Amino acid sequence: MRDQGRLIEWFDEKGYGFIQPNDSDKDRVFLHIKDFARPGPRPLVGCALEYVPLMDAKGRFRAQQVTYLKAAQVKKSQPKPQKSQEKRHPLSILSVIYIVLLAGLVLVGLLHSMYVFAISLINLISYWLYRQDKQAAQTNQRRVPENTLHLWAFLGGWPAAHLAQQKLRHKTQKQPFRNIYFLMIGLNIILIALIISPFNPFSQWIAQVV
Repeated sequence: MRDQGRLIEWFDEKGYGFIQPNDSDKDRVFLHIKDFARPGPRPLVGCALEYVPLMDAKGRFRAQQVTYLKAAQVKKSQPKPQKSQEKRHPLSILSVIYIVLLAGLVLVGLLHSMYVFAISLINLISYWLYRQDKQAAQTNQRRVPENTLHLWAFLGGWPAAHLAQQKLRHKTQKQPFRNIYFLMIGLNIILIALIISPFNPFSQWIAQVV
């Protein structure tokens, strides 16, 4: 299905740029000069384009069969009805519950306070890694390995990972990345349960560290 949008970035010397779809809820789309359906003038930032969005091997949306649009061909985006109360993403709610639960476990003495400090640091690093990966994807630079992103999610950085996915519009649709990300959330919760259980296999090691 063809979509429409406007060119918001263009690196003419490299021959690529990015399209922002008319639907602002959609991620921006990578465009290469060779993906135009027929030869024409060099694209300029702000020009209206029509294209077929496809996901490439790098997990990003790429425009194919791109054509220029005249003003009369541009479809006006329908304004979305305002909701009295915006629905929260289930993972946002789970993230809040997770943070409150960790604080509660510290208060009752089941978790050492240093663990909360470590989780905070892990989340800061996790968000930073997503931001670096997003910038690398935009500039066609070396990406952050997905295994690295998953490792930090498993260690407890999944709330910041979710925040980065929503704020940066990054890794929100790619599969199987999303399935592995959800698996890391489950494994992290299991890890917390092991740490606070009487059968904690890490108790002696934690005691030596703290």
